[in-house]
Amino acid sequence: MNKELLQMTEKPRLKNIYKRTLAEDLVKLGNTLHHTMRNKRNPKYQVFVFHDNEKLIKDLLYITRRNRINKDYENGKK
Repeated sequence: MNKELLQMTEKPRLKNIYKRTLAEDLVKLGNTLHHTMRNKRNPKYQVFVFHDNEKLIKDLLYITRRNRINKDYENGKK
């Protein structure tokens, strides 16, 4: 019971994503966008905020690997 109560009172962990295309890919993979906000350092850009959970981390790793493979392929490294 205490564990359930603690989970209910905890604030959700959030992850800021600063790259629009990365945020779009995360949404396409089924991650829910929590909210957006202006970038404090450069107000002309948006920050995309997602719930920090296991699926988000796995999808970030997947996208990173995919982009690295695509970049290597484009550079002729295969």
